[in-house]
Amino acid sequence: MKKQKLMKSLSMLGLIFMLALGMTSYNQYRNRGEVIAVQIDVPASFARQFSRVIKKNREQQLPSTPFMAPDGSTTDWSDFEGGYTLVNFWATWCAPCVIELPSFDKLRKKYEGKGLNVIAVSLDTMRGHDYIQKSLDSRNIGQFAAYFDVEQNIKKSISMRGIPTTYLLDKQGNITHIFEGDANWVSSGALEFFDALLKIQNK
Repeated sequence: MKKQKLMKSLSMLGLIFMLALGMTSYNQYRNRGEVIAVQIDVPASFARQFSRVIKKNREQQLPSTPFMAPDGSTTDWSDFEGGYTLVNFWATWCAPCVIELPSFDKLRKKYEGKGLNVIAVSLDTMRGHDYIQKSLDSRNIGQFAAYFDVEQNIKKSISMRGIPTTYLLDKQGNITHIFEGDANWVSSGALEFFDALLKIQNK
């Protein structure tokens, strides 16, 4: 009887130890990386356009995932470091994706040369680069959206709940915000957000 009680006590202690170890590992994972210095809140009028907006507090970069640039060369996230980069993931079969692309183009033109890169990467799997290019040309959408996950590296390495999904990266390549869903990227709330972001960056 005493032996059974002892075994139960040891089992309970072992369980408590494993739970404590698990919580420690979780906290270390959750808190890894330095705190992101620049913290910008998304205006409510802009945030409401999305299904979800995630604001990142600690340094975390997108996995290294080479993809195709509009000219056919291979690029990666590190090629865009030095300024803020807004990365939109879309596909030709995704109606909300296609609808919001023109507002991305307007945003790109407005902040061109002011510290904000705007690119859109197609995650099409059944269509090739030529089809994507023709789709963009038919809608008069610029080359900023002709990036292509031709090897499906992004799809394999970056977990997304759906598309369109847009990541904002700081000049070190850290993720500052994740925007899930489509929006008008030149709405008053959007411009308020990017004006504040670039004002802080360019001080």
